[in-house]
Amino acid sequence: MSEITLASKIAVLLFISGSLGIFVWIGVVLYLKKKWLLFLADVLDDGVRFYSLNFFFSGQGVLQYATVFLSSFHAKRYRMLEKRKKVPQDIQKAFIYAFCWFMLSVALMVASYVIMNVHDISS
Repeated sequence: MSEITLASKIAVLLFISGSLGIFVWIGVVLYLKKKWLLFLADVLDDGVRFYSLNFFFSGQGVLQYATVFLSSFHAKRYRMLEKRKKVPQDIQKAFIYAFCWFMLSVALMVASYVIMNVHDISS
């Protein structure tokens, strides 16, 4: 039986943290879907409510609307640059928070994978 190294412990901790972060993100997406996604579909997508059909589309919609709020390039690309000014700042911040939380959680899980592969190569 091999010994558990410090790198293995760190990788497991990062993976568990990232996994828990994804579960928190799922809760945030459910909240945003129920509270704000229909409003954003009406304001930004002219009433097309594609992202509120089910949970999987809602997760994608939260990430897309967050990129529209974060980047004027994406807002221009999706023809939402002027429309996003109609959305209150607190709603924009909630979507940006969800986006950052998702990216951080995925980064933690990817970091655990990289640590394990680098540790296996160096061992």
